[in-house]
Amino acid sequence: MSGYWFRLRAPLAGVAALVAPFVAALALVPFRTDLSATDEALIMVVVVVAVAALGTRAAGALAAQAGTALDTAGLPHQV
Repeated sequence: MSGYWFRLRAPLAGVAALVAPFVAALALVPFRTDLSATDEALIMVVVVVAVAALGTRAAGALAAQAGTALDTAGLPHQV
């Protein structure tokens, strides 16, 4: 059974690298006025580290790039 998981680990990590930052950014939209930029960045870092820890280094790098793109292209912060 472990060989089956090992074969699926890289593709699943790649999908998680693209989906997890998007879901995290979408979940943070209602709280953007209440959270500081630092808090949002830390939440995104936790998501990226989780993907990298469960998947591969490439998935971690892809999640970091996806998270950065989603956060910088998202809604503006209120000051």
